[in-house]
Amino acid sequence: MFIKKIIAAIIAVAVICSLNFCEAAKKIVAVMPLENVSGYSEEKVAEIMTEQLIVAIHSSGAYTVVERPQMGAVLREQGFQNIAVDPSQAVELGKLSGAQYTMVGKVTMAVVENNPTSSAVAQITSIFGLGDIGEMAGQYVHKYKGKIGLEFRFVDNTTGEIVIAGTVEGNKSGSSVSDAFNNACKNAAENFVRELDSLNPFRATVAEIYGADIYIDKGSEAGLRLGEILTVAREGTPIVVNGKIVAVRQNELCKIKIVELNPDYAVCRLEGNTSVIHKGDIVKRS
Repeated sequence: MFIKKIIAAIIAVAVICSLNFCEAAKKIVAVMPLENVSGYSEEKVAEIMTEQLIVAIHSSGAYTVVERPQMGAVLREQGFQNIAVDPSQAVELGKLSGAQYTMVGKVTMAVVENNPTSSAVAQITSIFGLGDIGEMAGQYVHKYKGKIGLEFRFVDNTTGEIVIAGTVEGNKSGSSVSDAFNNACKNAAENFVRELDSLNPFRATVAEIYGADIYIDKGSEAGLRLGEILTVAREGTPIVVNGKIVAVRQNELCKIKIVELNPDYAVCRLEGNTSVIHKGDIVKRS
């Protein structure tokens, strides 16, 4: 057992050293293989959902995920079993892999069914004798609808504390059963990352405005994502209680979309007149 721990420690060092300088400042997450308790018979349900979580967490820009081959090496060396079922084992494995956080969870629900929207289009076009139009519309209406539910826990490996726990769902359609299921998994992973955003309160400032381009002073290193929608607000009148300022009102002005992303700044766009936005305004997640 002692030799196994030494080998695992060497692997953990290799994981950390393999990260570049920029990623080293990010929080490292070990995503454990999920357990499938949904009753859905399709193969690789948990594996697909686990992979989508890894991609979404890494793409968020706020975290670095332990690579699956490196995680697999630690698993083999330690002989871990039922990782998804036993959180205590999962946290220990997360520590050995060099991660600061460990994500554990299970797929609790998975369904793929016929999309009622697709059937409705076919019925309406049939009633009105619009067969050709119905055929054209069918190309743009997916035939299947996927839905998946995920129960998760996000654990601090240093303290063993569960810093966030809950459930998320994904709902998406697709042209095939496989597409619908994969799209639903991706949607659930994106919703999970939004839950993680609550661990990293975000606040940026409008640094400059050039025509339609709105520059803010935070970028991918702060966890922002290309295409993300942000809210611009302006501080208003302070709220004073017993002679002390207890809060400051924030008046929401508009929504902006990230169109260009850099490590330490982002360029956003607002459809319409940017005169409502001033340099120094607050930018926060929607």
